[in-house]
Amino acid sequence: MRLFAVILFALFTSTLLTAQVGINTDVPSAELDIVTTNTGIPALELNPQSAPVGNQTGQLAVIGDKLFLYDATRGKWLSVESTPLQFGRNGDVDNERLRFGGDVRDNSSGAKMPLNGTIVYVAVQTAGGVADKEFDIKINGTDVGDSVDPTLDGRFELVGGSFSYSDYNINFDAGDFISLEVRNPGGDVEDPAAIIWVKWRQ
Repeated sequence: MRLFAVILFALFTSTLLTAQVGINTDVPSAELDIVTTNTGIPALELNPQSAPVGNQTGQLAVIGDKLFLYDATRGKWLSVESTPLQFGRNGDVDNERLRFGGDVRDNSSGAKMPLNGTIVYVAVQTAGGVADKEFDIKINGTDVGDSVDPTLDGRFELVGGSFSYSDYNINFDAGDFISLEVRNPGGDVEDPAAIIWVKWRQ
């Protein structure tokens, strides 16, 4: 009976124990601390996977040749790296497409995406003009659309000459091109500059 009580006590208390693990160190400074020396071999190796199932934010996986982090809020694997797409235009702008990284004016052009991905963040700043001007995110020349879900809403409005939103979840596919357009109603906006951040998606 005494042995049974000891085993029962060990089972109940083992879930409360926490430990740090150190590799090449007796005093780890994190839950897992790998102290390396210049041996010429990597400190950590993650074997590439083709289709891991993620379920918690913070899970890491190498998929193909990129490092991905699972984003439980968006429900997908997104690359650790972010890629900014810059758009802008000098002068008064109304009902015109912002120019991507140069002087792209055609509706059938924009930033061509090499991989499947997700728009995760958009920021716009203007020098003045109409404070409530609307913009449209476009994929392949077509409006993403005006959605009641703000994470999918491709139409947004400036407040005091600026806009910033970091919870976007707008998917695109490899080969799609992305552009940004100032909408027609409401007068001119001055010197708009925008950045759309994308992450690659698995």
